[in-house]
Amino acid sequence: MSLRSRREYLIEMQRRYATSRSRQEKARIIDEVVATLGYHRKHAIRCLHQPLAADRPPVRRRRPLQYTESLAAIRLVWEALDYPCAERLHPVLVATAEQLATHGELYLDDRLREQLAQISRTTLSRRLARMMTDKPRRIGSPTKAQGRLRAEVPVGRFDYTEQRPGALEIDLVEHNGGSALGHFAYTLHMVDVVTGFSRRRAVLGRSQRGVFEALCALLAEWPYQVWALHTDNGSEFLNHHLIRFARERGLRFERSRPYHKNDQPYVEQKNRQLVREVVGYGRYDTPEAVAWLNAVYAALDPYVNGFVPVRKVIAKQREGGKVRKRYDRARPPLDRLFELGVIEPARQAALEQQRQAINPLNWHRRIEQLIAQGPPPAGAMAPAAPQPAGLHPLVGEPSPVR
Repeated sequence: MSLRSRREYLIEMQRRYATSRSRQEKARIIDEVVATLGYHRKHAIRCLHQPLAADRPPVRRRRPLQYTESLAAIRLVWEALDYPCAERLHPVLVATAEQLATHGELYLDDRLREQLAQISRTTLSRRLARMMTDKPRRIGSPTKAQGRLRAEVPVGRFDYTEQRPGALEIDLVEHNGGSALGHFAYTLHMVDVVTGFSRRRAVLGRSQRGVFEALCALLAEWPYQVWALHTDNGSEFLNHHLIRFARERGLRFERSRPYHKNDQPYVEQKNRQLVREVVGYGRYDTPEAVAWLNAVYAALDPYVNGFVPVRKVIAKQREGGKVRKRYDRARPPLDRLFELGVIEPARQAALEQQRQAINPLNWHRRIEQLIAQGPPPAGAMAPAAPQPAGLHPLVGEPSPVR
């Protein structure tokens, strides 16, 4: 019997007990309450003698709020990682807090470390729900698939069980401000379906040559072997330039089914998180705006790949009309690369040393400042992206596909 049903039943029995006249009738009511609710007889008598349950306000027991001392540290870590959900924040909470402490962003003592280590994911989710963020929502409408099919490129898709790194989904995100008239910028977006490693580059227009050159430049900087490419049906991808490039280098080249955006779930999902929510849906149609977009991406790419935790689907189960998904432990894409062993040990050590030298909170603030500045007017110089000393952080050496 539910609590609500138990309460309704007890209200009715209290009324009967209050209006009964004989001792025998009251004894029968007590026996019935004991048999129905399983109460001890003395407890049942006390309940029946109390004021009617309908007249008493329900008692809400509140436990004292825990982890109050660590809320400031949690908020700093949350901000440093660009406000992820509790599922992605919880696995890296302590490690990121320790790194921020080494850069002087927060103070950690033994008690704070213990609280950060003990807080559960559900409690963390409730605490984050009460926190406010000043991050603006830069979200726009999705793009439409364009282009014609090419018989040279087969239809296919990557399965979520794929375990071999180097399978890239590629998409083009337009920045036209809601009007397709004229010439405007696009963002070329590439995501590895296994590791979550991603790169972005802006181009002015979507000419086959311009998009192809940007794609080759990103592949040349990819830190490990690439073996497969998957695009939509746009003519900027399905052309002789890219088809010949894939054949000469032995890359598997596939395309989505027309009007099936779910054939590219990994890049389509990150189009929102790592493009739309970063630079919005405004119109960028000048070389200065493209330079500003590339300055933003030059700062965003190492931050996302090195620090922002992501989760990956590891199992799916259909239950009627619903599909239940299970995810692995959230961690940054660079950690996934290290675990899979696709980077040479010397290069891995150098990348880890570069990552430890970066203050993620300060880096995030500088990215937000760069975004807040917006593109410069025509003829002005684009702002420079924040760059630490040494190699380009968390990107890698030239890829073998070049």
